[in-house]
Amino acid sequence: MLFMIIVKASKNSEAGNLPSSELREAMTKYNEELGKAGVRVMAKGLHPSSNGIRLSYPKQGEKPVVTDGPFTTQMN
Repeated sequence: MLFMIIVKASKNSEAGNLPSSELREAMTKYNEELGKAGVRVMAKGLHPSSNGIRLSYPKQGEKPVVTDGPFTTQMN
């Protein structure tokens, strides 16, 4: 069974900034423990969702509408 651990997006993460050194150290320790237990398959980071695009198909059989970013409003 595979699991993905995701931290809720914030203005900081959406700007592509790294987490605090304290959080990075905790994540590193946790990943090391998973590796020692033999259950870690991989450990990779995701890009900010602001780098993504949204595809919608308003009419079946027609070309999709492409919108920058997955969200249409700014984060608070």
